[in-house]
Amino acid sequence: MSFHWLILLAAIAVELVATSALKAFVAAPVLVAVLPLALIGLSFALLSVALRVIPMAVAYAVWEGLGIVGIALIGHAFFAEHLTVPRMLALALIIGGIVLLERGVGHEAAREDERRPV
Repeated sequence: MSFHWLILLAAIAVELVATSALKAFVAAPVLVAVLPLALIGLSFALLSVALRVIPMAVAYAVWEGLGIVGIALIGHAFFAEHLTVPRMLALALIIGGIVLLERGVGHEAAREDERRPV
C-alpha cells in the first residue's frame, strides 16, 4: 500500500473520531466542541495530501464512503443506533460502489494507450 493510501486511511480515521466526538460532545462546553472541528480540518488536510496521487473521484469516494460505513458502525456500537437489514444492505452497496469506481478510474488511460498507434 502506498504512502498516499495510508494518508487517505488516516484522513478517514480522523474523520470518524471527529464525527463521533461531535455526537459525544453534544452537551459539552463550547471549548470542547472546537476539538471535533479541528479534527475535521485535519481530515481535510490529510485528504488533500492523498489527492496529490490518488484520482479525485476515487479518493473522495473512499474517504466519504468508508466514513459513512464507519460512522454507521460506530453509531451502532457506541451510541445504540439501530443497524437494520436495509441499512446494512445500503452500506454494502456503498462499499460495492467504491470498489466499482476504483476499478474504473485510472484504467481508462491505460486502455487509451493500448489503442494509440505506435
